[in-house]
Amino acid sequence: MTMLLVRVLRNIVVGMTPGMKYLVRPKRKKPIGFEELAKRIQAHSSLTKADAYAAMLQMQDEALEELMEGNPVNLGSLGTLTPMFRSKAVDTLEEATESTITRKYLRYTPSAEVRKAIQDIPVELDKSDQMKGLQPSSNT
Repeated sequence: MTMLLVRVLRNIVVGMTPGMKYLVRPKRKKPIGFEELAKRIQAHSSLTKADAYAAMLQMQDEALEELMEGNPVNLGSLGTLTPMFRSKAVDTLEEATESTITRKYLRYTPSAEVRKAIQDIPVELDKSDQMKGLQPSSNT
């Protein structure tokens, strides 16, 4: 598989030479859905599409339950999801409460296998976009 690239024109405001600059970025397609994943799993296993879908839904529910309790979830060779938050620094122990939390987020840490696979993805310019010129910067 090859990752297709498109060229975009962006207004760069930082650095020594700000202004309109050309960049390449991955060509985005719509995300693959749960049903399509279940169909692909069914095609490569002894599970039916319904069984694969049910197993994926259960995995989603179990992972979410663990994340909501603050526990990291290891997704095998995909990596680990870890719930995190940022909080304000305060001067006294009594001031350090839940109200000092400023942001909650999820950290994804890819496995070494995934990091290497991503580094090894071949890339090429999308030939169909070369005829049209640059994609508008609003496309993401």
